[in-house]
Amino acid sequence: MSRYTRVIALALPFALLSACDNTSPDSQPIALSFSSQAPTAAANADITVTIGANTLVITKAQIVVRRVKLKPAETAAATCTDDDSSTDDCPEIQTGPVLVDLPLTPNAVTTVNATVPAGTYSKVDFRIHKATDDAADAAFRAANPNFDGVSIRLEGTYNGAAFVFTSDLTEKQELTFATPLVVDAAGTITPNLTIQVDVNSWFKSGGVLVDPRTANKGGANENVVKQNIRASLRAFRDDDKNGRE
Repeated sequence: MSRYTRVIALALPFALLSACDNTSPDSQPIALSFSSQAPTAAANADITVTIGANTLVITKAQIVVRRVKLKPAETAAATCTDDDSSTDDCPEIQTGPVLVDLPLTPNAVTTVNATVPAGTYSKVDFRIHKATDDAADAAFRAANPNFDGVSIRLEGTYNGAAFVFTSDLTEKQELTFATPLVVDAAGTITPNLTIQVDVNSWFKSGGVLVDPRTANKGGANENVVKQNIRASLRAFRDDDKNGRE
């Protein structure tokens, strides 16, 4: 494993679509980051998991993100819809689909920028979704042929043997912030929201390590790993972008 810290910055075409007008004077910048694991003392460039005699090394982790919506704390009754409409009360960061390379190093994040109306937000609605057959997604499918019908793709080795893990998981979660995310109308601080995807936990089941090849579509452990992925997501404010709440 490499002995350096890697930070990947993506220039993604984020556009805000919401019931609020993002051209209004109170719209303020916000940063969105992704982290692949809880911070540790290690500074390795790959994720390595060892249980018993089995060792899993993940060298690449990618997910397809379609959108992120913020839920204002002051409108607790607001409901973020499951579709791509912007008719609810939740400011939406529309992503795409966009391919996100998860940084594998502890304390490293991938950051993109957007604007949202100033306010206090209590939850984030986060969506992983494969590209659809719609014409609007055609460019994405053409540019990313490995993600035609795929929303998650990992590369690595299991006990030294190379593997590729893919999933067509569609997952929409509403994650609650332990401390509300405040976007200041004065714009003096650009808050950063980190969505942590704990890849370390994906291939663990009942105290044993799951061979990723058995978790591909139709595999014996497909549903086990999908459930682990669902449980691995959390969100928190992380202004210094180091993957720590």
